[in-house]
Amino acid sequence: MNFREKSNNPINRISHVISLFTKLLFFFIIIWNITIYLSFEQNEISLSDSESLQTVSPLSTNVQTSNSVENSNFNISTPLEIENNDIDISINRKYCGSNECKFLFAYRIPEQETQANSHFYSFTQLAEMLNRTMVLVNVQNSRIESCKNLPFNFYYNIEELKKLFPTVNFITQEEFLNWTKERYKKPNAIFRSILPGGIPNTISNTSITRQDLNKAIRERCLDKFDFKFNMENDYPILNSIHIGPNTWRKFHNNIDMTKFLVSYLQEIDEQVLLISHDLRNPLFPSKGPNIPLPYASHLVEAANSVTKHLRPYIAIHWRQESAVTRMMPTCAINLVKYIKRLKLQTGIENIYLATDYPLYQGGKKAQSSTFHTLYQEHHDSMKILNSTFNLNTWVSLKTLDVLYELFPQFKHYIEKEFEGSGIQGIFDKLVLINSEYFVSGPRGCARISSNFTKKIYMARKLLMKINKNIHNDVSHWSIERR
Repeated sequence: MNFREKSNNPINRISHVISLFTKLLFFFIIIWNITIYLSFEQNEISLSDSESLQTVSPLSTNVQTSNSVENSNFNISTPLEIENNDIDISINRKYCGSNECKFLFAYRIPEQETQANSHFYSFTQLAEMLNRTMVLVNVQNSRIESCKNLPFNFYYNIEELKKLFPTVNFITQEEFLNWTKERYKKPNAIFRSILPGGIPNTISNTSITRQDLNKAIRERCLDKFDFKFNMENDYPILNSIHIGPNTWRKFHNNIDMTKFLVSYLQEIDEQVLLISHDLRNPLFPSKGPNIPLPYASHLVEAANSVTKHLRPYIAIHWRQESAVTRMMPTCAINLVKYIKRLKLQTGIENIYLATDYPLYQGGKKAQSSTFHTLYQEHHDSMKILNSTFNLNTWVSLKTLDVLYELFPQFKHYIEKEFEGSGIQGIFDKLVLINSEYFVSGPRGCARISSNFTKKIYMARKLLMKINKNIHNDVSHWSIERR
């Protein structure tokens, strides 16, 4: 049979058509599968890319759309997502020793160092109850705040603090900053503020716009951290916790307040709890008195060196802030008379002076961040003292110059610290506590309600029981009336 006969055969023609159709069908099936595969791969890439974009600028891109991974029903994890999650787990272990990190960042501690010291202790108690890692906030100019530039260990002894709170994990502010920078998926953060007044143990939500939130973040220097804030659907990003009037300090009320506060804050899932308060008393008096944060060993050693060098000595604390300005020269004259009598009675020659009057390089800035205006009467009073006694001060003894060697990278900030208030106040406190006699100003001549002075004479009262070198807790010179 020739070719024409084969092709004209109906059976052969049908077989040929079927064969051709089968090949075409198979071809279209292959193309269809390739198309589905490429489409699925593109979907994964776009989702992964969108998540990466959200982490580039957390302050401007954290408002999520309905197409975000978190809001969609598309729950398939890509290899890249799994890899990045593993990276974040590794970073978490590096900084907090766990697969998941949760931090308490008390970014603004109220009041100057003497009281801020106590407030930080309260926040550490809260971190312990919440099982959150405590951020060791920066210090400077007698303050503990996120905007400051010196590390926590410039003022305080971290190792001794760990002994006070053996179950709490601590991280320095610099390490905490690095954690936010290194993470692939940026940590969620939320604000909470504890406020006196209002109905006890209640919550109020403060609405805030993205613009106002960014302003608040900048004002507290939080913009340098890579946080992510949830601004969707009026999410309570800025709640306030009301603890009522001063009755919250009563023992049973404080227990109730503590239970409410901890229960509420434990429900927060965000990795970073940005917390603040504006109280003037310890937050948890029902747990006993706050223990002062241990001061850095370089400060304790410097103060001990001065104490040994001067002993025996009379220590004077003259805080001129809030004194009656016109009385300053009279106050100085009466102080001179008092010290002369005390020297004659005790035979002690050495005198140490601690004051908020500016001592460093003849500066014009008082050594207290709340003492703003100096008058000629203040200068005259110090001239009277200096012309009568050889006064030892933190400046004349140069003991704090060791800080330049210990913290060479912070030389500029140390210089600024010396020009105002700050570490010299801690040093003065340690020297005053260990003097044989401690003298402070009377009403009209000095700020008699100073917490700084109160901490000193309370410490001395305890030391008098075991240290025979300490002969009084505090004495005040008097003003002779004409």
